[in-house]
Amino acid sequence: MKKHFIFLGAAGVIYYSWLLALIFVAFIVGYESNKSISYPAIALGTIFAIIVIYTWLNSYFQKEARVYWLKLPYRQKIQLQDLKIKWQWKAFDIYEARGKLNTYLLLALKRKKK
Repeated sequence: MKKHFIFLGAAGVIYYSWLLALIFVAFIVGYESNKSISYPAIALGTIFAIIVIYTWLNSYFQKEARVYWLKLPYRQKIQLQDLKIKWQWKAFDIYEARGKLNTYLLLALKRKKK
């Protein structure tokens, strides 16, 4: 089963800061425009929304036959050496995922099963 997540740590800060810079530029272009509808701001906002949806759908980890796989939006699937829960609170789990080269912190939401 795939678990979607928000990645934390240095990789997450770098990735999401570029993503948030895009929406801030869209707001600035929209507010500084002298027209009632700013098409460049709408285009930048649409690009931001597409990238957010792409990031959410292409950021997951899953278990396949005793092997954990991690998929980041800007990389191919990575086989994990170790995956453990580092911290959990109510509907949130923070996992520590160790690959061959890097260690990732992943914030996943728990889903209630009925």
